[in-house]
Amino acid sequence: MNRTPRLSLIVCLSTLLLLATASLRAETPLPTTPAPRLEPGRKWVFNMTNFASDQRTTELIALMQRAKAAGYNGFVISDIKFDKFKLATSAIVKNLERFREAAHATNMDIIAGVAPFGYSEFLLSNDPNLAEGMPVRKAAFVVKDGKLIPFDNTTKVVNGGLEDWKGDAPINWDVEKPGKVSFRDEAAHEGKTCLRQQDPHGTARLRQKIAVLPWHYYHISVWIKTEECTSKDWRVTAFDGEKLLTWQTPVIKPTQDWTQYHTTFCSLENTSLTLIIGSWNGKKGKVWFDDVRVEPAGFVNITRRDSTPLKMTSEDGQTVYTEGKDFETVVDPKLGHDPNPGYFTNWHEQPVVAIPSGSRLKEGDKVLASYNFASTCGKPNNINICMSEPKTYKTIEKQVRWVKENVQPDIYMMGYDEIRMGGWDDTCAATGKTSGQILADSVQRCTTIIKQVAPGKPIVVWNDMFDPYHNAGAKEADGKPVIMYMAKGNWSGSWEGLPPDVGIVNWSDGKLDSYQFFAKRGNQQIISGRTPTKIGEWLDSCKDLPGIAGIMYTTWENDFGPTVEKYVETAKEHEKIDQPKK
Repeated sequence: MNRTPRLSLIVCLSTLLLLATASLRAETPLPTTPAPRLEPGRKWVFNMTNFASDQRTTELIALMQRAKAAGYNGFVISDIKFDKFKLATSAIVKNLERFREAAHATNMDIIAGVAPFGYSEFLLSNDPNLAEGMPVRKAAFVVKDGKLIPFDNTTKVVNGGLEDWKGDAPINWDVEKPGKVSFRDEAAHEGKTCLRQQDPHGTARLRQKIAVLPWHYYHISVWIKTEECTSKDWRVTAFDGEKLLTWQTPVIKPTQDWTQYHTTFCSLENTSLTLIIGSWNGKKGKVWFDDVRVEPAGFVNITRRDSTPLKMTSEDGQTVYTEGKDFETVVDPKLGHDPNPGYFTNWHEQPVVAIPSGSRLKEGDKVLASYNFASTCGKPNNINICMSEPKTYKTIEKQVRWVKENVQPDIYMMGYDEIRMGGWDDTCAATGKTSGQILADSVQRCTTIIKQVAPGKPIVVWNDMFDPYHNAGAKEADGKPVIMYMAKGNWSGSWEGLPPDVGIVNWSDGKLDSYQFFAKRGNQQIISGRTPTKIGEWLDSCKDLPGIAGIMYTTWENDFGPTVEKYVETAKEHEKIDQPKK
């Protein structure tokens, strides 16, 4: 028997395997050393910018040059274009090159933002189905006019049109101070009457307890009008007695005509909830409410990936229906594309799911669907990417590679901040881990990716999601459990995955417990915060701690006035950041 061809084939296959392995290693070198420590005396300016604009790039360079003249030595840049890297144009790349050249000419370090887990909307433009979700279990749909239509005869708002009253109190609603703050009014959106609340100087809300089905997905809508209203902290939400099941804040103008607002939520294990609509910080002026409705939310913002499957069964669960045969493919084309890639809306028109010819489903049949849906939480742009989904990290690696090539940063800053949703969807639940453990795994994976793609570069991250005295606490000061908006449980223990070679940008506004916590763990710290005028106080509070590597001027109000110079001048007076303890 001639073995030569088989031997040659084995040799060829072995050679190809070796070449492929060598190529993979060349593309993703294994990390052999920790990330280097930050040099002492770091003085940075943080800026959220737009490299798609020639003018903004010119202004950014001017600000960087001004910062250098004032005594700064690093510039932190965050741009949604880094997240939407697949859509980057040649003009963006050209402006980045112009910025790089200016940074090198002024001897300024470039610190680039990557891995935006707290505000992931634009990173999700690469694949919106990677969004963190909430579970739906056995939600009813009925076949009507050849389509699947959401169906729920359990959940109802009583007197949602605010037509029935007893004096100045709408029947079946609780309102603040009837006859003093809350009034019956005839300036209705629909029907004859509505609720007016006026000059509350405190909370101004309407509330009603409703029945719900466990693990179902609901949509709330309400019409609101205002006149010279200065109230703040508006919410349209559902409350289970312990936590708010949605945290989507409507944008309400001081004076506006009737405008409809929407919010969505998952009922979790609850069979009853309280709808709460209004202001948690009422001040002066008038606000009118009318036409409150609750309905099943159907397939709006459904996420489709292998780890968040859709299952459709008969009412008795005995028949499993086949997608593509019994019902058309279920997809929401507006998921993460409303109106453009990277933009999410919690409510829009229902996706159409038609029943094809030959289906086992007939007109009037009822089915039960289990799936996952995406939702913002906290702010309109605050939607999270799933930390348990492996495809997430493939996207992160592609982003880091793009940033390395086009930004060429000296330091990488990971965007783990204000993560308000996690742990609930099927992907996370399958891990069997707490939200804190999921986050710990995630930050380990991301630091490894950066070390592989850009070895020899320092890495930093915001403190809050790894800080037991900030968002990663197990309990509040009053001993109650921390519930970070819609996170499952809390983020306690997340710091266990944070390597000691990752620096902390600490924006706890001078909280000594926080500074001490990271100092004991061996993480270097860059001192930051929301009140730049207090930088002297912050530095005083941590003057005896090791590892304080510098400061960062941080503003979310685009305030780059004289405070920029005052901030660094104050920092210079504290020798601690120039001569840190070993």
